Amino acid sequence: MKLKATMAAAMILSAMAFSTTASADTFTLGRTILLEAKNNHAKIPVPLCRNAKSIQIKAERDVFLSKVIFKFQNGSSRVFQFQRKLDKNERTDWRRFSYERCVTDIQVHGRAEDGSAGIRVYGRK
Repeated sequence: MKLKATMAAAMILSAMAFSTTASADTFTLGRTILLEAKNNHAKIPVPLCRNAKSIQIKAERDVFLSKVIFKFQNGSSRVFQFQRKLDKNERTDWRRFSYERCVTDIQVHGRAEDGSAGIRVYGRK
């Protein structure tokens, strides 16, 4: 059982590291598998330090998105407030950092009506 969980985690991390979208400068920073209604935030560890100048959020299921906190390699952080409902496959507008930053950790705050929701975080250089 432990082996299956380890292999699943390795597959998710490898998919996150090598997944890209249509544009060459747009990439997936990370994604959540579950966003529980009781625990209204999910932590997305970024396996490698990824440089990004702006971010975009995509809901893979219906979710109310409160805020997203990004932590950087130098120890600082940036909070983007959303306070809006995202329907399935809906994306937010691109939000910019002041300059290109090295993202090491992402916290997504929100809630899902059915108890679980998928959130994908895109980055762009």
